[in-house]
Amino acid sequence: MIASLVFAGVAARAQDAIRPSLAGEAAAEARRQSIDKIPYNLEVGPIKFRFSATMGFEYNDNVNLAEDGTYTFFTPAGTPFPVTTEAQSDWILHPQVNLNALWPITQLNTLRLDLGIGYSIYMDHSDYNTSSILLSPGSQLAFDIFVGDFRINLHDRFSIQQDPISEAQLSNVADYGRFENLAGIAVLWDLNQAVVTFGYDHYNFVALEDRFEYLDRNADIFAGSIGFTPTATMTIGAEGSITDTYYDQNVLNDSLAYSAGLFLETQLTPNLRVRVAGGYQLIDFDNTGLVNDNQNSDDYYANLVLSHRVNSVFSHNLSIGHENTIGVNSNYVTLNYIRHTGTWNVFYHTLLTTELFYEDAADSGGQGTTLLPGPGLPLFNPFVAESFHRYGGAISLGYQLTPHVTLGFRYQYTQKDSDQPLRDYRQNRVSFDGTYSF
Repeated sequence: MIASLVFAGVAARAQDAIRPSLAGEAAAEARRQSIDKIPYNLEVGPIKFRFSATMGFEYNDNVNLAEDGTYTFFTPAGTPFPVTTEAQSDWILHPQVNLNALWPITQLNTLRLDLGIGYSIYMDHSDYNTSSILLSPGSQLAFDIFVGDFRINLHDRFSIQQDPISEAQLSNVADYGRFENLAGIAVLWDLNQAVVTFGYDHYNFVALEDRFEYLDRNADIFAGSIGFTPTATMTIGAEGSITDTYYDQNVLNDSLAYSAGLFLETQLTPNLRVRVAGGYQLIDFDNTGLVNDNQNSDDYYANLVLSHRVNSVFSHNLSIGHENTIGVNSNYVTLNYIRHTGTWNVFYHTLLTTELFYEDAADSGGQGTTLLPGPGLPLFNPFVAESFHRYGGAISLGYQLTPHVTLGFRYQYTQKDSDQPLRDYRQNRVSFDGTYSF
């Protein structure tokens, strides 16, 4: 699913105890105090600002997610056509400026703006340079409102990205420029014996590269949950969502997706928290698009999230799941995944983070890897019936050099093994960055 509302857990001291409301003044004050800890460095009237600038320098040995290989395809007329792909390496500059603004309109209601504006400069392949600007995925405008037993969040979250590595279905792509916007409302209603969440979001996807214009789409997302607390450390409940997705072009199929399931969230120990959820998921496609895929998704979804603080030095999170999501090359892709993140506070003023992941995925349909007819051959057919494994990891290091300067290092490895020709790749990337907070 494109997005869902996640249930907010309830804490109770005893079965008949009245706990602090998650939507009352105490909750609003706790949030205000946490926000006040953010080191804002400029104040204009009631509005607080925080400015910072980052310069990053990266080496990437495979910016176009390609393998070094040759394969003989056949044109629609049956003529053999050998195709060769080759990984491209490059040095990339990543300048970025960041703005965080906070406006406490009243004691309970707060308006926030988080904005990261950047650019990518390729030293050897200037045609991959950012065409306009990049907006970091954390960019948002949000308004929190506390009214009685209700906590209301109005939000608009937006990003402009071009790195294709986050889209597992892509290969042989260097510039996956896209604008994404998610705007809506999320409401939490605290009934003391239960907590209800519900919300609506409108999603926009706009491709910034001509070859991906067929992905331009809109989606209306309705989601909600209700949870009960039988004990002081356990929450059980039900969750569901409905998503209506419709494309600008008649290439991929429009769809209506439903999901409904149960969840359990429990604090096993003071340092170990577990959330498990599962249920039924249906994605019904209208099958009017040009893509050669008429399959609907009729499957289960399941996920497990474990958060464990082992000691003052090490904490980690483990996620395991099975789900179906809207496809790039087909109606949908079935994904099984496992992801692990570890945080190490080993040295003073130094934060070490490790990441590991494994993905097993399969497209619902498509035409296989072929060549499209017409001038400009070779041009790969984007509608690929592909099954693949993808795995890798990363290590990141952050060091607080001075109160205003933070240095960072990151190494990331990603490997994809596909059952289709010329769609495997291996990518190594090493980056250094420095951030100055004014």
